[in-house]
Amino acid sequence: MSKKATLASYLDPPSWRSLTPDEQKAYFAELRGRVRAVRKRRAATRGRKAGLVLQESVSPFDAYTYLHARFGAPNGLQTMLARDDSDNLFHWDYYLKAGGANLQFVGASEEVHVHFDINVTDEQCVAFIEALRADFGRVGQDKGRFAASLEKWNIFPNQFLAIADRCAELYDDITTALPKIERKILADKLTTQALLAEKRRKSHAGWMKAVTTAPTELSVLMPVLFESFIGLIVALLIKPEVKSDADAFNAFVRSPLNQKLLAIADRCAGFARPLAQEDPVFGRYWTVVNRRNDIIHGNVDPVRDALEVVYFHGKRPLYKTGGDRMRQHWKRLIDRYRPQEVVDDYLAMHAFIVDILDHMTAGGRRLVEMVMEDTQPGWDNRRKIAGRLFPDHVATTVFEGMRYDWQLKRI
Repeated sequence: MSKKATLASYLDPPSWRSLTPDEQKAYFAELRGRVRAVRKRRAATRGRKAGLVLQESVSPFDAYTYLHARFGAPNGLQTMLARDDSDNLFHWDYYLKAGGANLQFVGASEEVHVHFDINVTDEQCVAFIEALRADFGRVGQDKGRFAASLEKWNIFPNQFLAIADRCAELYDDITTALPKIERKILADKLTTQALLAEKRRKSHAGWMKAVTTAPTELSVLMPVLFESFIGLIVALLIKPEVKSDADAFNAFVRSPLNQKLLAIADRCAGFARPLAQEDPVFGRYWTVVNRRNDIIHGNVDPVRDALEVVYFHGKRPLYKTGGDRMRQHWKRLIDRYRPQEVVDDYLAMHAFIVDILDHMTAGGRRLVEMVMEDTQPGWDNRRKIAGRLFPDHVATTVFEGMRYDWQLKRI
């Protein structure tokens, strides 16, 4: 088959067909031969551009629904090798015949690779893409019917996990620095001499942040983290009859937090028993909220919250207590920001989250914990269910000699 005839077949999508079983066996045998001669083939084909990557011109959704509507289930080797989950470099592939030439479509998560038997120019690649997209309309009804049968998932942001990760970092900063400060600064009455003797003074700046800005940020974020946890439960488990009643739903989600917590077992599925206001962890959590409110609203009493008393004779300061200047400075910082109390609040908040999970059914808890840990959870609105769609890592690859559709020169 001449190159001209092969190219004409590639540009005529209605003429494409699926491989017969015998052709498929022969093609697999050819692939095995290519693997054995891979080094020779690389040297011989260096500079060839017989592969095209579709990223912007044709989506994986459009390519797959078109090919499935025409040829049925994928029939390629990558399909056979793929694991039965979404954690694959390549999820599906089609081996087709265009006239007497081979044509292969391989589907990755967010791109489609197309392999030809001949070298193709940019202009010919553009013509191929235009012919492919034009043929969508010819099989539009079948393509649409198959697309309607697919599960549609909305990937939604997991605000809880994003905030939880930041809170965990701040908690780690505080709990790592505090013992060092106590050992190297507070326990030594000759603090200034000890600090001057330190070779790694840059670590002092990190300690300073760990007992000042870290507790402040963590105090502000903890109630946000907790309310995002409650919001996650509501989003996943709100009862359909509550969600369908706009007034009842809005009244519930906008109610004060303590009222929402007492009503959550009634408004949401997945609870084995309601929360009890007399539960110790319930009451302990409000100290976390109060500390956040004091910071946000700038609540301070100059006398009640005084860290030290100092007298002045003119411009001469006269402290009522004496001590090493640097040691006293660090002590006042810790008295002011109270990092250990913030750590205790953080642990109390987590205890409350665990307590709420303990009030749930096994299935409800499993669902909430799954979404809590997922970086990109999904929601199927038709079935009203959440799911874990992808692994936590992102995998991709690049092949030598492949061209991307957005690189093509259009004449």
